[in-house]
Amino acid sequence: MIEEASRPGSPFLIVGWSPDGGEVGWRVLDYLNKHLSARELNEIEPLGFFSLGGVQVKNNIIHFPQSKFYFVEGKNLIFFKSSQPGSKGYEFLNRVLDVARRFNVQGVYTIGGLVSMMAHTEERRMTAVFNNPELKKSLAAYDLEMDLDYQGAPSMSGFLLWAARNRNIAAVSCWVNIPFYFAEGVDPKADKTVLSLLNRRFALNMDLRELDQAIEKQDEEMLRIRENNLEVDRYITKLERNWGLTQEEAGKLVQEISKFVT
Repeated sequence: MIEEASRPGSPFLIVGWSPDGGEVGWRVLDYLNKHLSARELNEIEPLGFFSLGGVQVKNNIIHFPQSKFYFVEGKNLIFFKSSQPGSKGYEFLNRVLDVARRFNVQGVYTIGGLVSMMAHTEERRMTAVFNNPELKKSLAAYDLEMDLDYQGAPSMSGFLLWAARNRNIAAVSCWVNIPFYFAEGVDPKADKTVLSLLNRRFALNMDLRELDQAIEKQDEEMLRIRENNLEVDRYITKLERNWGLTQEEAGKLVQEISKFVT
C-alpha cells in the first residue's frame, strides 16, 4: 500500500493477464516495472477467485496466482498484473474497476498476444478494440489496426472492456500478433512492439536495446534451426509466402520448434 500523498492522480491503468499468447502481457508489465521502478500499490486477494488448479509448475518452480497493482512515481501510470480468475470473473473484474474508480483512472489499456498463422520473420502488428469513441479518436495517430476479426473463446480483456463500459470507464484492448509456434514460449519482437507503443503514448523514454539483443539471439537460433531442419524451413517458407499450413503441418512445426525454443 502507498501513502495518500504518493497516490497517482488521474492515471491510466495498464492490464496484463496470464496465461497469454507468448506471455506478452506479463512480460511487458515486468519490463515496465523493472525499467520504471514501479512500486506495489495494492492487490486482490485470491480467495474465492482461484482454485488449487490455478497453481502452475514451470521449470520445477511452483507459481501461485497473483493479482497485484503497481504504480510509477511521476508517470501517472498504474499497472495490474494478474492471473486469470478461475471463477467469479465478473466480481473479480469489478474489483479491478473499483481500484480504477478509487484512483480516478482516465482510461484502461489491456495488452496481450494474439496467436496468428504467421512466420516469425514477419512484422508484428497491433490491433485495438475500444469501448469508447473518444479513446479511439485519441489513438488514431498511432499505428494500430482497428478491424480485428477474431473467432474463439471470449477473452478476459474483452470482458473487462464490457464491464468498464457498464461503469462508464473508457478502455481499449491492444493485441499484438505472434507466430503460433511461439505461443507457448516468448516473442521478444512482440514485446518490443507493445513497449514501443506505450513508450510513445506515455512518453516513457525507456531504452529498449535490451530487447534488440533478445530479438537478435532468437533470430539467430531460428536461422540455425532452419538450416539444420529442412522440414521446419519448408513450413516457415510456406508461411512467409502466405500459403498457410494444414493442421498437421502446423502441429509438426510447433512440435519441432518446442524442442529448441522456450
